[in-house]
Amino acid sequence: MTKAELAAITVWDENKLGNLSLFIPLFNDAIKIVLFPDLDQPVEVTDKMAAIVNDLLQLKQDQLGRVKDLLWEECLFAFHVADYGVEQMEGESHVEAHLREFEISNAEDAFSKSTIREIHVSDEFKNRYAEIKVETGSNNYISLIVKNGQIIDFGDDGVHLGWFEEDALYLHKKRQKILAE
Repeated sequence: MTKAELAAITVWDENKLGNLSLFIPLFNDAIKIVLFPDLDQPVEVTDKMAAIVNDLLQLKQDQLGRVKDLLWEECLFAFHVADYGVEQMEGESHVEAHLREFEISNAEDAFSKSTIREIHVSDEFKNRYAEIKVETGSNNYISLIVKNGQIIDFGDDGVHLGWFEEDALYLHKKRQKILAE
């Protein structure tokens, strides 16, 4: 998709955000996309925004496995660090109780119980980033991070993308450290 084609289908709102909907082959669905221009730049589609949208349109099917694995990791992490008020059965761990209650037992379940809500595109960083906003099977709202056309990690909604400039696994490493404690 060219910059001109993207500009032609983008509607800018009162908050200076660009809004459109595109069919994303990876998810086999049309998804709302929100363009976030750099604060000091004119309200317009940029070359970088067009490149990021093309990254999204060209995500390969093998990335769906990565999405499923990240959503499974998110469930396991959420159920490890938070208490949703689930009562444990005898011999059952805290995490096992939550997985039972939420009816999630693997990456496929984590994906099927999640909903892709929208995608945010930001052009303020050196690298190309998109955030795939997901309501997860564990009832959290997260961002799957797309960096330069690859789904690399996840973070809470509103995650600071600058953390990923130097280290694509920055938050993954933080989660592993918490789980090791």
